[in-house]
Amino acid sequence: MSGTLPAPPDALRGPPRAFYDELLKMLDVVQPARVDVAKSSVRFDDDGVEVTIAHADRDDWSILATVGDDDAIVAVSDVHEHFSPPSSGGAEERSWTTQTVDFVAEVLRGEIEIESTFRGGSPAYVRHFNRAENGERNLLGHTGVLHPGRLLVWRPKRTETIRVSFL
Repeated sequence: MSGTLPAPPDALRGPPRAFYDELLKMLDVVQPARVDVAKSSVRFDDDGVEVTIAHADRDDWSILATVGDDDAIVAVSDVHEHFSPPSSGGAEERSWTTQTVDFVAEVLRGEIEIESTFRGGSPAYVRHFNRAENGERNLLGHTGVLHPGRLLVWRPKRTETIRVSFL
């Protein structure tokens, strides 16, 4: 798929450039088969890069990654993950741009579980997980849905878990 993405402009530098270069390499390795190239896009501007990887069969499974000099956000389905340099100034084992690309790769390979909890038919909150090497489920983040249905505590809870995959 990386061959279908445009080459970055020379003006793209710093973390956005590091992210985009690593993304292209990762896509060559993962080779996601369920990508709709016509609906996918890349936008470069003064603030960084924005990449949309559209799923071939599910519009709600598209991956949106926005990367600037100081932070990145990757969103898929109803969840999102934030990445930024370490605030303590300490060295990380992997750079935050590499962690961003690794998260995109995990989504592409179906390694991220998205758990949505509903009250009746109304969404209440969403959590997302990955798995450790020992199989243990690791909570990566959660998002409360700002919807009146969240307050309907008399309605029964229902939970759905999906794995987005582009393979």
